[in-house]
Amino acid sequence: MNPRNAAAQYNAVRNHGLVADASPTRLVQIMFEHILSHLAMAQKCMERIKDNQPVSDVVAKGTAIGKASRLIGQLNGTLDMERGGQIAENLRALYVYMLSRLLAANLTNDTQIVGEVVKLIREIKTGWDQIVTDSR
Repeated sequence: MNPRNAAAQYNAVRNHGLVADASPTRLVQIMFEHILSHLAMAQKCMERIKDNQPVSDVVAKGTAIGKASRLIGQLNGTLDMERGGQIAENLRALYVYMLSRLLAANLTNDTQIVGEVVKLIREIKTGWDQIVTDSR
């Protein structure tokens, strides 16, 4: 087994353990962490693409933005609009906005747009982290 495959298998098992033992609130934290990780990867790829267009970086950027977008879509899909009231409505609008911005970032290779989404995700994650801390 080559080292890359071994590392990938280790990460898959580790991530499965994180998810299997996680509370619902921790699962949301994990989603935010993964979104930020994918967006960081997309930004790095975008920086390398600016000077030339290596196919591997273009593909990796698209994959990373796609994964982040799917996770944001999942967060959006879990909102309880009936019980969540104004907070759920505001989050839905924010998630939809972030998805449209990531589409624009992917099309234009704009790291600043990704940075804008990263900032928004961090703000939401900070609030969520506080909820998790307060509930312990």
